[in-house]
Amino acid sequence: MMKDKVKGLIVGLTIGSLISGTVAFAASSQIEVAFRSLKYMFDGVEKTPADGKSFVYEGTTYVPLRFVSEALGKKVEWDEANETIWVGNNPNHIIATYKGGNVTKGDFDTFFALQALFNSNHSTAKDDPEYQKSIVTQLIQNRILYSRSSGADQSAAKDSAAKQVSAWKAQFGDAKFQEDLKKVNVTEAQLQYFLVGNLTAQNVIKSSITDAQLKAKYEDSLKLDKNAFTIASVRHILIGLNAGTETSKTRTKEEALKIAKDVQQKLKNGEDFAKLAKEYSDDPGSKDTGGLYADADVNQWVPEFKKATIEQPVGTVGEPVESQFGYHLIKVDSRSVKSFDAVKEQLRTALEQEQFQQFSEKEMKDLIENIDLSQ
Repeated sequence: MMKDKVKGLIVGLTIGSLISGTVAFAASSQIEVAFRSLKYMFDGVEKTPADGKSFVYEGTTYVPLRFVSEALGKKVEWDEANETIWVGNNPNHIIATYKGGNVTKGDFDTFFALQALFNSNHSTAKDDPEYQKSIVTQLIQNRILYSRSSGADQSAAKDSAAKQVSAWKAQFGDAKFQEDLKKVNVTEAQLQYFLVGNLTAQNVIKSSITDAQLKAKYEDSLKLDKNAFTIASVRHILIGLNAGTETSKTRTKEEALKIAKDVQQKLKNGEDFAKLAKEYSDDPGSKDTGGLYADADVNQWVPEFKKATIEQPVGTVGEPVESQFGYHLIKVDSRSVKSFDAVKEQLRTALEQEQFQQFSEKEMKDLIENIDLSQ
């Protein structure tokens, strides 16, 4: 009976899932199948189903779907909710879970693709697993913060997103705008959703900051550094150790100090500071403005220059001040401390960054349950 490889054998065969191997029995079902000794070649490489359950029925060869997908290097997945078999990419596959929700592969793919429009380093980092994980985390952050947002926050974000898209189209034209979206395989609606998520997250943090917190930040900053908000208008002549960008000539400290002393004497004799700055200064940032830095933050300068600007009497030309750049002749025209109202928005930005960092580094650890991008 078995000599002809049981061709034409009638068997009671249950119809079941070839993915999981589970059986769904159809009562009194009998079909005629032929078991064949078949070879399966994938790009020249022979592969055989592990369970050997391949058969022919009415001229069609039936092979376990999992065997075919894995032989092709594709994952196969059963989507019970949608009664769908996915071979390869399954946009409904859950890649991350957090308290209150999850992220599907489709969600991630869209959010990840949109990074190319806003992150100049995306193309070089996109294959880095740590970078990919950071993008999933960012998506979860946006969702959590959106869930905490007010109607006003969401409305403001939608208006801002619409304005950004309109500005994009106005600057580059609608055709270029659509072309940019097509390159990353996203729609305008997906872009809008992305922008609203980002902007709402920002608005939630921003709206949580009170004037009392800003005031406390101002006072704390002054306690730590009394010159945290000091500004000054100064006139400045630099006698550099390098004579300037137009020549390779250099000076010794002694040579530079001698020139600085000579210029200092000219200033004491009443010669015009602006005129002498244009003639002698090696500082390209102030030379053409007569040596003037107006209402500048003193904290931006090197320590020696900052110290002289803070301590030197207003209206007088001080002694040459040495720094890594050479010798400075400084005349302080004015000096003051910025008021709370003047730095309020600067403080708000700093607090926003602090609070977002705290949320990202501390709270998010307890909210994210799992991230798995391996499949």
